[in-house]
Amino acid sequence: MQKDSIILPIKAFIKQSPKLTRFLANYVDHFYEDYSVHKVFLENNRGKSHKLNLGSGADSMGDNFLNVDYYPMKGVSLCADVHHLPFRENSVDAVQCMQLAEHVDDPRQMASEICRALKPEGEVFLTVPFMYPYHEAPIDLNRWTQEGLKNLMQGFTPIQAGVLGGPTATLVEALHGWLSILFSFNSDKLCQINYLLFLPFLKPFKIIDRILLNKYSSSHRLAAMFYFYGKKKERLSSNTSQ
Repeated sequence: MQKDSIILPIKAFIKQSPKLTRFLANYVDHFYEDYSVHKVFLENNRGKSHKLNLGSGADSMGDNFLNVDYYPMKGVSLCADVHHLPFRENSVDAVQCMQLAEHVDDPRQMASEICRALKPEGEVFLTVPFMYPYHEAPIDLNRWTQEGLKNLMQGFTPIQAGVLGGPTATLVEALHGWLSILFSFNSDKLCQINYLLFLPFLKPFKIIDRILLNKYSSSHRLAAMFYFYGKKKERLSSNTSQ
């Protein structure tokens, strides 16, 4: 984590306002990414009463979702460590975990905890970055290919997994970072300022993914982010006949 970060205090300030957080998240990423499968997940679990939104930040989901985050802030219902979720085994109907896995020390332990807490056949929707630049919140630790994500979620039966942000998002994010560094003249603070200044001009180009490239079968090779929608696997009985 950068000790003299300009972006982190801005993020902390924004997260105090759920409405502002949601607006900026939509402008920066969500509007351009393919959340159609996430909508299916929400609809399939609409009638469920015990649902978790892990790493919620200030963005409240509503609809019986309990907003869980490591840090206390507006909109957070419960502060907890995702490595040790304070829920009984087989007690949760559904879990969503968006843009969190890259920031935790042990993603496999997190996935195991989600699996433990979910009821049999309980569903999970999770997103992870692949070819996405470093982003501190407050630290960035992990990346996954599409196969690596399925391996991480091996305790779940996949319902659907695919590209959330495609090749254009990768290109835009790389260009965004490249321009910020190029015109920083070796000043980290200026690099961060450049990043904020270029942001409104470059992000809208990612709409190309949503319109076109996310539908291409090879888009996963250069994807910025992936999603995984699955359900908890049934445990095989030790007394199953041979």
